[in-house]
Amino acid sequence: MAAFIIAIVIVHRQRQIKNRHKIQIIKADFKNTILNAEKEIRENTLHYVSQELHDNIGQLLSLTKLVLNNSDPASVFEGKKLINKIIKEVRSLSRSINKDYINDVQFESFLEEELGRVQKSGFCEVAFINEGEPIDFVEGDKKLVLIRLVQECLNNAIKHASPTLITIELKNLGDKLLLCIKDDGDGFDVANVSQGLGLRNINSRVEAIGGKVEIDSELGKGTRIEIELENDKYD
Repeated sequence: MAAFIIAIVIVHRQRQIKNRHKIQIIKADFKNTILNAEKEIRENTLHYVSQELHDNIGQLLSLTKLVLNNSDPASVFEGKKLINKIIKEVRSLSRSINKDYINDVQFESFLEEELGRVQKSGFCEVAFINEGEPIDFVEGDKKLVLIRLVQECLNNAIKHASPTLITIELKNLGDKLLLCIKDDGDGFDVANVSQGLGLRNINSRVEAIGGKVEIDSELGKGTRIEIELENDKYD
């Protein structure tokens, strides 16, 4: 009898050790996911700022210089308008590289701003569909990962899909959030690229924040990525 009890205790302790090990692995994976997301957001932001300085603000400054070379009142007035526009653009860039931007920005506002960047580039048309109450339960690390996921999906569509329209749908169902990013581009065969690094990244990151993801695509018919995230604050 004593031997039986000892055996049970040993098995129980072994299970506890295995469970602790699994928890440690999950925590380590989550930490790596957050660190990678932070790094990629910084890189993405710096790339955007560099592009804006060269393509937008640089051209505005050159145009302002040309306009102000003419001293007539109309040119001076136009020059002042251009300077005000440059100030506005610089302030916008400054806000985007502020380390508190991710914490402070509302998730809906971020989605609109990202789509605005795509629209501004002239690459394709965009649409934003927002249903339900404002999202107030996506905070901290979860928001960080979702923001990086959105950036990655948009970049993939722009680089590989050649769409004419990118649409983001956001639904607050109370107990959960549904986020859908879709395009009408080239699409791909999900079965043939299911082991690709990009799709693995999306799946692993959604799992890391306790969500679910469904990726649907077909050659010539575009791509749809839907992310579902439970509301931990829902009663």
